[in-house]
Amino acid sequence: MIEPRTVLLLGASGMGMAPLALYLQGAGVGVEAYDDRFCEPLRSMMMDSGITVLSEPTPTTKPDCVIRSSAIKETDKRVRSFLLQGVPVYQRGDFISRLLEGKSIVAVVGSHGKTSTTGMLVWGLKQINFSFSYLVGGRFKNDSLASGEWNRSSVVLLEVDESDGTIDRFSPDYTLALNCEWDHVDHYADSKAFLKTLGELFERTKQGLVFPKGSNIEKLIGKLKFDFNPIAFQPHENPALFDDSNRRAVIAMGKSMGVDLGQVDFSLFPGMERRQSVLFESDGRMVVEDYAHHPSELRAFLANRRLDAPNDLLRVVFQPHRFSRTRAHAKKFAEELSLADEMYLMQTYGAFEKFDASGTVEALSGHLPPRFREDAKVYEEFPDLRAALGKKGKGKAKRDQILFVGAGNLDRWAHAFASYEKTKGDRDRAFADYLNSRLSDGCDVRFKESMSSKTTMRVGGEALWYAEPANLEDLLALVEASHLFELPRAMIGRGSNLIIPDDGYAGLALRLKGTFWSEISLRSEALVVGAGASLKEICRVACTGGLKGFEFLEGIPGTLGGALRMNAGAMGWETFDLVDWVLFLMPDGSMRTIAGADMNVGYRYCREAFDGIALRAKLRSEGLSDHRAIRKAIDNMAKRRRHSQPREASAGCIFRNPEDESAGALIDQVGLKGEREGHAVVSDVHANFIVNEGGASADEVIELIRRVRKRVEESNGKLLEPEIGVLGKSWEEFLS
Repeated sequence: MIEPRTVLLLGASGMGMAPLALYLQGAGVGVEAYDDRFCEPLRSMMMDSGITVLSEPTPTTKPDCVIRSSAIKETDKRVRSFLLQGVPVYQRGDFISRLLEGKSIVAVVGSHGKTSTTGMLVWGLKQINFSFSYLVGGRFKNDSLASGEWNRSSVVLLEVDESDGTIDRFSPDYTLALNCEWDHVDHYADSKAFLKTLGELFERTKQGLVFPKGSNIEKLIGKLKFDFNPIAFQPHENPALFDDSNRRAVIAMGKSMGVDLGQVDFSLFPGMERRQSVLFESDGRMVVEDYAHHPSELRAFLANRRLDAPNDLLRVVFQPHRFSRTRAHAKKFAEELSLADEMYLMQTYGAFEKFDASGTVEALSGHLPPRFREDAKVYEEFPDLRAALGKKGKGKAKRDQILFVGAGNLDRWAHAFASYEKTKGDRDRAFADYLNSRLSDGCDVRFKESMSSKTTMRVGGEALWYAEPANLEDLLALVEASHLFELPRAMIGRGSNLIIPDDGYAGLALRLKGTFWSEISLRSEALVVGAGASLKEICRVACTGGLKGFEFLEGIPGTLGGALRMNAGAMGWETFDLVDWVLFLMPDGSMRTIAGADMNVGYRYCREAFDGIALRAKLRSEGLSDHRAIRKAIDNMAKRRRHSQPREASAGCIFRNPEDESAGALIDQVGLKGEREGHAVVSDVHANFIVNEGGASADEVIELIRRVRKRVEESNGKLLEPEIGVLGKSWEEFLS
């Protein structure tokens, strides 16, 4: 038995890890949790319970142990770093088995249906005020109960996962076995191999065992000897009525434990998220989501929908889960899909498996019924699927059911489709509806937001959508939603080096603002900095820490994210002179750390920062120095800047410097200082600045840029190129 005081969970957002985090926190263990893909509302639920959610896999204090999810392998560098420090690292199932030694364990096992049945058993026991702790591998609908809870009782109820082999480490007091079919083919050669594993678990079970009549499990139990009498439950003869089978199993389990659940009204059980979830319903259409990812689950779910509404047209969107399962069960999946009237396919969700061409969704094609072979199409983009589903289905059915089935990431497409249905195809209302439960309370999202106050130039119209994500999870949700709903998006930082047109921006403008994005931490002779941190604050922290080399940042308006995108510079220095590495959110949704030396960087340009979104970076110093000397250097640079740059509202330098020449000097030579268009004026202090005297419009600024550029070209043949950007548009639209 292990009794840690502090733990770090790696891969903490998975539905195997999150309940464990809640259980441990309730038990008084200090829990820190890291995942590069947290989502709402799970993140907020953890934080509300007192769990520390980390933005990096670096705990605030050295933990007693680290717990890793199955998705994080032993060879992962994050795991190795803790092992080198002498911190034990446990796989989730192994840790739970050690943690619960001495407890009265109630285990739910089987190839499928564990989460729904465990959730129903937890809910039923709560109805009779039974005292116990629990861990469930899924969220209850509407979060009516937490997925994990600690109680002083010695009884702990949980579903035991067979997928990673750690089932062999459990010795339950009570076991509820639901079924035994071939799955997790990377661990089990066939169903007999899993049945053998279950048999060994049964032999370790101490007080009670519940099993289904008429199954291969019943035959196995007949060959084993127990010090107690196993209890059989009768599954419903119709697989479509699997909820009734689950109820019978739960009541039998209660009997084995010595409690009466027969009087509980299970029709009130709220159910589990992503299990038979009705996302939208009208007279003509129903949208349902289900987690079915094994052929038997798929058969039961489709049969249930057919039984519930025999005259509806069943239009199934199916996403296989894991390459290994798809490869092994391709023929069976195709057979079960024959229950559908129409079929739409998504590519296999690999989870943490390596790509395997033999396990892609195309493996099903040769086994599909003839009526599907011509029309079955694999959809790579949500708008294409939505367009296909938007068309009236075949046949004369008055209502169709759009069924999104699978355990991968198709839930995003399901909810996006349902949002469009709820709002009758209104994209903006659908976008808002989709995000309603996916953002933290701290995320600020606004519709048709005036943007002039959000740029240093103080000009421009409205953004269709504007958002300030409070954390990484908010940003991921917003970026994902913008892709699903075909909204262009742009990062605006502090709005320096940027003009927003008077007609606004017909997309989503994002600003990384707030404490999460502005975090700056000192690491030896370097800083790890969030992309939303202001350059001025980075300079201040470096000075306080006695780090040289950051002084030039002091007077540059903007944030680190914008500075990386533009490779901002001053006084002969550029941002990438400091960069050790940058963590990016890439266009494909992945996160990637890229060394500064490996990036494509040029004058006022970084390709990676244009393609992706910078999240944070490590900035190296030139070494240590007395903070007073650094402060003096900063003050000297600030003094030079005050004498050489205007103080009025501006977007910074307008034009790039031609090679070996100053754009400001070229403009000055033509005599354009003081040139104006309305309230936009070429600065008398620095000719490469256009200032807003107050009340200028974007059109006036752009017209003045055009005029200055034309006059310089006419005078000396030099064609100046703008250094600042125009949100949502190209300079070619204005200068050609």
